[in-house]
Amino acid sequence: MLDNNGPLSARLRLFLSVDIVGSTAFKQSNQAAFKSDEKSSSRVAEPWFSPIAEFYREIERLFSQEWLIYAETTAKKFDWPVGEPPELWKSAGDELLYVKLLSDHREALACLHCWIRSVVVYRAALRSKYPTLDVKSAAWIAGFPITNTEVIFNSSLEYGDGPLSDDDTIFSNLALLHEYYEDRYNVTMRRDFIGPSIDAGFRLCELASPRKFIVAVDLALMLVHALRGSPPELALDELEIRYEGRHQLKGVLGGHGYPVFWIDMARTSALERAEDTLLDQKSRNTDDIKKFCEQFFLEHKGNIIIPYIEGSKDPYFSGVPRHHLTRLKVLDDYWHNEGRRRALERASPDQDGQGVNIEAGEANIAVEEMLKRDKD
Repeated sequence: MLDNNGPLSARLRLFLSVDIVGSTAFKQSNQAAFKSDEKSSSRVAEPWFSPIAEFYREIERLFSQEWLIYAETTAKKFDWPVGEPPELWKSAGDELLYVKLLSDHREALACLHCWIRSVVVYRAALRSKYPTLDVKSAAWIAGFPITNTEVIFNSSLEYGDGPLSDDDTIFSNLALLHEYYEDRYNVTMRRDFIGPSIDAGFRLCELASPRKFIVAVDLALMLVHALRGSPPELALDELEIRYEGRHQLKGVLGGHGYPVFWIDMARTSALERAEDTLLDQKSRNTDDIKKFCEQFFLEHKGNIIIPYIEGSKDPYFSGVPRHHLTRLKVLDDYWHNEGRRRALERASPDQDGQGVNIEAGEANIAVEEMLKRDKD
């Protein structure tokens, strides 16, 4: 039986990106003015620092606040699942990336609801202070440990014998992942996410703009499925999903065009609305989006699948592909069998009849524990 609480169980995660638009020009222009100012030497910080620092703090504060409000009010009122709260994945320059583990497809809709509100509030405050700056967003999902992988790094270069010294990179990463899952507050360990879905997500980020909140095609399907099943009282008017055709994303889908969906972040702009009318552009209903996505997955099943959540109550997202189940079993068997082999090898006597690295009794206990996990 696979460990449903460890790194070898099937997991689906939602990723969110928010980036400051215009920050490079802002830093350069303000730095130039700063150097020419005779009083610059008396300033405490660089002139561009405040808006960047405010970006980090305000996004964190607003997102946390919106999530808490939603979880305590809307979610409870309509019995809508929220699951674990999102957490900061990492920062990359002027970009912040968040991640959320999904245990129900409706949690993605709840999370984007809170995210959009946070970005809208922050944007208004940012533009009032710094008119040349704006923000853009993107979101995607990725499945683990099949297709994509969690990797663990040690933040310190001081380490001796252990997983980091192992020549078998697969086993060493699995060992580190198990250590991380047992102690997520270990300050020396850092987790990252890599894989095709992560790469595709970053490609989508490049298409985002202050108006266009880009969402991956599989996430778009998940969102419209949740919207179709939501109660009428659950107001989610801000999720106005649009489609602008297929784009070539370098290295994604084997060169085939990728469907680009986006959520309108400028619904209140009179100019944007007037231009939409002129160009005959409009949001798409959930039926059309669902039908298109399903057909797209059918024709590109070698590159992309309908996302699944192990244990999902909705059968639409509960079907784990057979080859994924096989690969999960292979990975689980490898972890336990290789662990047993190594434990026995360390306990085997050398030429002097002594254990090589650990006492035989300790090795037997380790092997017994692994066998017990296998039976469970």
